[in-house]
Amino acid sequence: MAGWTRYALGGAVFIALHYVLVRAASGRIEDRLGALVLEAAACLGIGLSLLVGSRSQGTPSLAGVAFAVGAGFAISFSSVLLFTALRKGGPVASTGTVILGGGVALSAIVAPWLFGETYTTRRLIGIALGLAAMWVLCGES
Repeated sequence: MAGWTRYALGGAVFIALHYVLVRAASGRIEDRLGALVLEAAACLGIGLSLLVGSRSQGTPSLAGVAFAVGAGFAISFSSVLLFTALRKGGPVASTGTVILGGGVALSAIVAPWLFGETYTTRRLIGIALGLAAMWVLCGES
């Protein structure tokens, strides 16, 4: 197992918890306020991790900060749309799969052009399976 895999699997557990908790909150809080509270709590959690964790990754570059800001805006818009989709009755399995799986599939498609990653048979099969999962789960609702 690659060294990054356990971190990715741990992240998957927290993403699952994230979707379940957002589903529980949706309809009980206005969508934008829900996303704001979610993101504020995320900032607090990340801030706490900076206090207790080591920072051995070097000095951040201006480009790194700019890309992180862009990613923050992207996830904030995604959070608002997630709250809206769930409030409008989207099942967690379908909504989570479309938002997260769709994002993964799209990024897997464009990453080779942006970052010089290679298209492999394994990547193409993964994209196809991800798209098939979205199709199957969206037909459920």
